[in-house]
Amino acid sequence: MLKLLGQPVSRGIAVGSAMVLRAADLRATLDLFTAYEARHREHLGFVAVCRDIALGEALWRAGAGVSAIVAESPAPPQGGAIGVPALVGVSQLLLNVRDGDIVIVDANHGVLIVDPDMRLMTQYQRQEMHPSGKRYVLGLTHETARTLDDHPIRVIALSDTWQDAVQSLEAGADGAFLDAYASERCLLNPAALHALLQGAAGKTLLLELPILPDAAIWHAIAESTLQMVITFVLPSLQQGEVHAFLDSLQQAQSILEEEQGALLFQDALLGGWTPPFPLPDIPEVANIRAVYLRETAVHSWFQPQWLQEVENLTMFAQTRLLARGIVLGAESEWLIPLAVGVGISELLLPPYHVASAKEMIPYLSYEQCRELVRHLQVTDDVSGNRQKARRFYHRLKKQMQNE
Repeated sequence: MLKLLGQPVSRGIAVGSAMVLRAADLRATLDLFTAYEARHREHLGFVAVCRDIALGEALWRAGAGVSAIVAESPAPPQGGAIGVPALVGVSQLLLNVRDGDIVIVDANHGVLIVDPDMRLMTQYQRQEMHPSGKRYVLGLTHETARTLDDHPIRVIALSDTWQDAVQSLEAGADGAFLDAYASERCLLNPAALHALLQGAAGKTLLLELPILPDAAIWHAIAESTLQMVITFVLPSLQQGEVHAFLDSLQQAQSILEEEQGALLFQDALLGGWTPPFPLPDIPEVANIRAVYLRETAVHSWFQPQWLQEVENLTMFAQTRLLARGIVLGAESEWLIPLAVGVGISELLLPPYHVASAKEMIPYLSYEQCRELVRHLQVTDDVSGNRQKARRFYHRLKKQMQNE
């Protein structure tokens, strides 16, 4: 454990994983953040460690998920107030902190703690972290729910409008999804897009696109991907439609390069919807990095073939895709154990189910959920399978009430 002193410029406390910034400009820094986030996807929040605070501040203002900033230079920030804990003037910072080091930023007392012990981690975790009232627990303004055996399950709010999305994110959702209609309205409204990107900073943002967006939407996409990494979800994963979209993307890229002289889409991920049954093959294109399943009828969850196909898809996704998720509608709560059991890592839920889902997940055992799915996969008795799932859910609720 090592303690380094610095000068606070924005008070608060954050615990996170160090990300050492050595790039010379914001574009390169955003590229660095994207690569770092992919490598440390399930780690703590990211603490930007840099020589000059301007680089970390620019990354934070661009909407990246930075939970604190620490700088070696004593120069104060130039862009006004910073909304995360920040220190400057930390001597020999870049010699003592490496990528991935766990650090505590105590900007109330001007201390940076590198590689803290568990006692100290617990002590800081229990404190109120930021004067705004937000808690930076383990480096994030929210915590992704994890099962008893430590499998992270993200809860994404299915939002009808960008306002609903922002409210859900502020209320603790791990991300937000907007369908094609809501996404188009948001992308064509600069003020709405800015508010959404600010609200989603550090979280998952999914926007469904028309198969072939028009020029105005391409410009909005280019602008938004300069500010954060977004997964744009295609309405279909049919081979022809995917390639038509990619051709349209290339044409838009060429036009925007001529107009603005920059590659603008490199931080955007592409995902796709797939109908619940039968599940199609995922097109072999590098751009498809996520797959999501549309909401399916409740009775499908008790059919062995459906459960097996979804499980096969998630196993495929583990080796190739960054994310895979499923929409669970109004009857979603008691289906969550089944979704976890087939390997789904992101649950797309109505906003009113987000809080209860995040409360439930820590009581689930990933292995027990998988065992439940295996029991349902060996019989065609749909009615019996429904009863087994109900009993599992009721036992879980009783356990939650007892605690």
